[in-house]
Amino acid sequence: MRNWIKCSLASMALCAPLAQADNLSVLAGAMSSDQSDQTSYAWTLSYMHDINENLAFSFSWLNEGHVDDHHRDGHTFQVWGKTKALHPNLTLAAGVGPYRYFDTTRRAAGSRGYLNEHGWGGIFSLQATWQGESNWQYKLRFNRIETPHNIDTNSIMFGMGYELSPMAFNDASWPGARGKQEVVLYLGQTIVNSFGSEVADAGALEYRYAFAPGLKASASFIQEGETDRLRRSGIALQAWYEPSFFDDKFSVGLGMGPYFSVGKRYRNHQPDIDKKAVSGLITLASSYRFGDNWRARVAWNRTVTSYDKDTDVILLGLGYSF
Repeated sequence: MRNWIKCSLASMALCAPLAQADNLSVLAGAMSSDQSDQTSYAWTLSYMHDINENLAFSFSWLNEGHVDDHHRDGHTFQVWGKTKALHPNLTLAAGVGPYRYFDTTRRAAGSRGYLNEHGWGGIFSLQATWQGESNWQYKLRFNRIETPHNIDTNSIMFGMGYELSPMAFNDASWPGARGKQEVVLYLGQTIVNSFGSEVADAGALEYRYAFAPGLKASASFIQEGETDRLRRSGIALQAWYEPSFFDDKFSVGLGMGPYFSVGKRYRNHQPDIDKKAVSGLITLASSYRFGDNWRARVAWNRTVTSYDKDTDVILLGLGYSF
């Protein structure tokens, strides 16, 4: 779908069509590590926005599976060059960008426990996409990841995507027409990013405010529950990019911000003193509107700590807008 945008340059008015075809895709396959000569699974959830026919950018969450002493995943931001030179239904693309990884690794030899290592690398990708008359797409993607202080990997994945058309900023049906504010109650599960992946019941209460289509802010109280390694709760403040589709029936979003928490760490099954910390919170979210004011929501929160207690907090929620 193409929308017309208005623009000006000096005293001249110029108008041009702007491609607005986004797509959401899920791919899965295999990964190999250069350092350990091992293989594992890999899968990714990816959102891509077309700038024009030959240029796009994407945000992806990538899970690289498990090899010895490394359980790594992370987020990628890529710029893509594209072409349909071979066939109008076939898009070939090459993407490059940074990779922010989160890796559960072993402590030094002779030490017990694990570390949550965070770092930056680079990702280079090649992708082939086939799309017929419908909005469904078939994708084949190759990734090469190189990091200065961690493992280098190759992965190849196959999957499907769906082409979407985001709502325009002047669309009267965006969520602000029904209510810019939303309150959400969540229940779910916390998973500690350790080799044991300990779990606990979790919950959250969230307030969201929409400034414009796709641009939001939120404040949340999160209760991560209690495991053998951790008990924690706190307040999170996040800024959001969350575009809507299908007359605001469906949305996908990315939220980032600080997480002010307090809790206890456990060593040898004994609690340490209260741990107060400021961590990072990165959230992938989606929602479905099933009434004028009601939404079902899912949120995948990654807490990013400086004391080796990263967690995934996966929540299902019910929201009311007003």
